[in-house]
Formats: sequence, structure tokens, C-alpha cells
Amino acid sequence: MLKRYKTEIIVFYALAVVALAVSSFFDLKIDIALNNPSNPFAVWLYRTGEFPSRLICPVAGAVIMFCTGRRFGKISGALLCLGGSAYMGYYISKHFFVDEYKTPFGILWGVGFGVTVLYFGSYIKIPKQLKAPLLAAAVIGVAVMAVQLITVDVMKTLWGRVRFRDLFPERNYDSFTAWYVINGKTGNKSFPSGHTAGAGMSYLMMFLPFIHKKWTKRRALCFWLPFVYSSAVAFTRLVMGAHYLSDVTVGGVIAFTCVILGIKAFERCCAKNKISSPLLMS
Repeated sequence: MLKRYKTEIIVFYALAVVALAVSSFFDLKIDIALNNPSNPFAVWLYRTGEFPSRLICPVAGAVIMFCTGRRFGKISGALLCLGGSAYMGYYISKHFFVDEYKTPFGILWGVGFGVTVLYFGSYIKIPKQLKAPLLAAAVIGVAVMAVQLITVDVMKTLWGRVRFRDLFPERNYDSFTAWYVINGKTGNKSFPSGHTAGAGMSYLMMFLPFIHKKWTKRRALCFWLPFVYSSAVAFTRLVMGAHYLSDVTVGGVIAFTCVILGIKAFERCCAKNKISSPLLMS
């Protein structure tokens, strides 16, 4: 049951409330103090921070292909894996490839990655009792990612908040607005942080104890490892001058909340379809 994560959920939202309270008064001052866009660690996480989100479709697609017994499901899974891998390749090419043909090469690399995943996945023997919970988790994981992306994009457009790095060069902060001010469609998209929300998709690790019993004793790790990772990405977004504390806090809250709702949907799916799940039975 989701109650097994009760402590972690309380801690997360309590920290988020504190962060938003602090950012209501010190958002701008924090960014001024931390600003160092050339920091190598910050640059690295700028390039790789959203990787958990980019891996969802390739992995989920492969799981769907090998866990469903329906032909349509297998085809859909394969296409999701290859399509998601192609997009992941495009994402990587933007940050790591420098050749003039980096986009097509990146997409080709991504498709190759997807083919490799499907090839080696065909040799993995998945126990029959794991196929149903894995299939449910994969489908819900894709839905969680989609909801997260749509929510972040809509809020970015509505809030229209100016990024700190656009204010810093002129040292003119007149255009700065608090996180709770909705500016409307201005072309600015600082709030909330898409990078932090993308990194927060690593919270999907919290599904693992519901799928395999060996992870039930590592339940806390499945929360704290994503928490540390997404917090590191969030911090570097402040260092880069791309976001404010409130931006990254809300980005993390969106991702975490989507995952929690996904787990709740997983629970109902297991109950409705009588799917065996270790954490639900313990």
C-alpha cells in the first residue's frame, strides 16, 4: 500500500513547503549568491539531468513487448521502445554531438540503442508472475511521464516567468516576479523547472518494491536515491542561473506527485485485475 511510503511522502512535502516559504523572500538573492554558469558539475547535470525521463519510453516499451501476450501490444511496445530511443538519441545529440549532421546521427544512434535493448531483452527470462505487475507499471510509467511533461509545459506558458540568467547580465531585476505571480504568456518559461521534473522521473524507482519482493526491504532507498539525484539537478539549475529555488521546488513536486498518483493507480489496477504485488500483500 502507498502507506508504506507515508514517512517519505511527509518528509518530501514538508521540505517542499519550507523551500517555497524561503523562496518567497529570497528567490532572487539565492540565485545572485550561487550564480556560476561555467561550473563543470552544473554543466554536466544540465546535459544529463533529464536522462531518467528520456529512458522511460525505451525501457517501458521493451517491458510491454516482452510482458504482453497480445500481438498488438508487442508491436506497440516495440514502436514505443524504438520511438523513445530515437528521441533520446536526439536529446543526446543536442548536448554531446558537435558535427553538422549531429541530429540525424543522434537519432540513428538512438534507434540503435532501442534495437540493442530489444535484442538483449529477448534473452531475459521473465517469470510469469512478474509479467502482469511489470506490464502495469510500464504503462502507468509512460502515463506518469506524459502528465508530468504536459503539466510543466502548461504552467511554464501560463506563468511566463523571466529566467535569472536573462536578468543578470544587465543587473536589472525589475522584471523579476515572485513564484506565485502568474504573468501570462510572455515567452519566458522559468517556472517550473523542466530539468528538475525530468530528473524527478527517477522517483519511478518507488514502483520496484511493488513488483519484486527483493526490493521490499530497499523501499527507503527507492525514495532517497531519486531524492538526492533530483535535488542535485535542482541545485545546479540555480548555479546555472536557469531557475530559482521556487522553480526547482515546484518542478520536483510535480514529478513526485505524478509518481505518487501513478502508484495509487497501480494499486487499483492490481486490485481490479487481481495482480499479485509483494508490497501490497505484505
